[in-house]
Amino acid sequence: MRRTNGSGYDWYPVIRACSYIALIIAGILIFILNLLPIIGIEIHGKILGALELAKNITLLVGIGFGAYAFTRGKKIWVAVLFWIALVLYIASVILGMF
Repeated sequence: MRRTNGSGYDWYPVIRACSYIALIIAGILIFILNLLPIIGIEIHGKILGALELAKNITLLVGIGFGAYAFTRGKKIWVAVLFWIALVLYIASVILGMF
């Protein structure tokens, strides 16, 4: 039997659905970003930046929900490591360090 959050609601299907949707969106964006230069369309500036940011945010959602679900019930150092990695990822997305 799965653990719940105390209210009796099981978040596992929600986490799986969010991760699935994020993976689909990120996959499409990565495909588009890699396909455009091959077919001769060069995009730069704000359009490319917006697509890259959308890709990175969807990957964050997909990976973040699954990783957070993993950290629940583990030792405190696992949760601390998760939050440090999450902050580093968000900072690098915002600052464009990819």
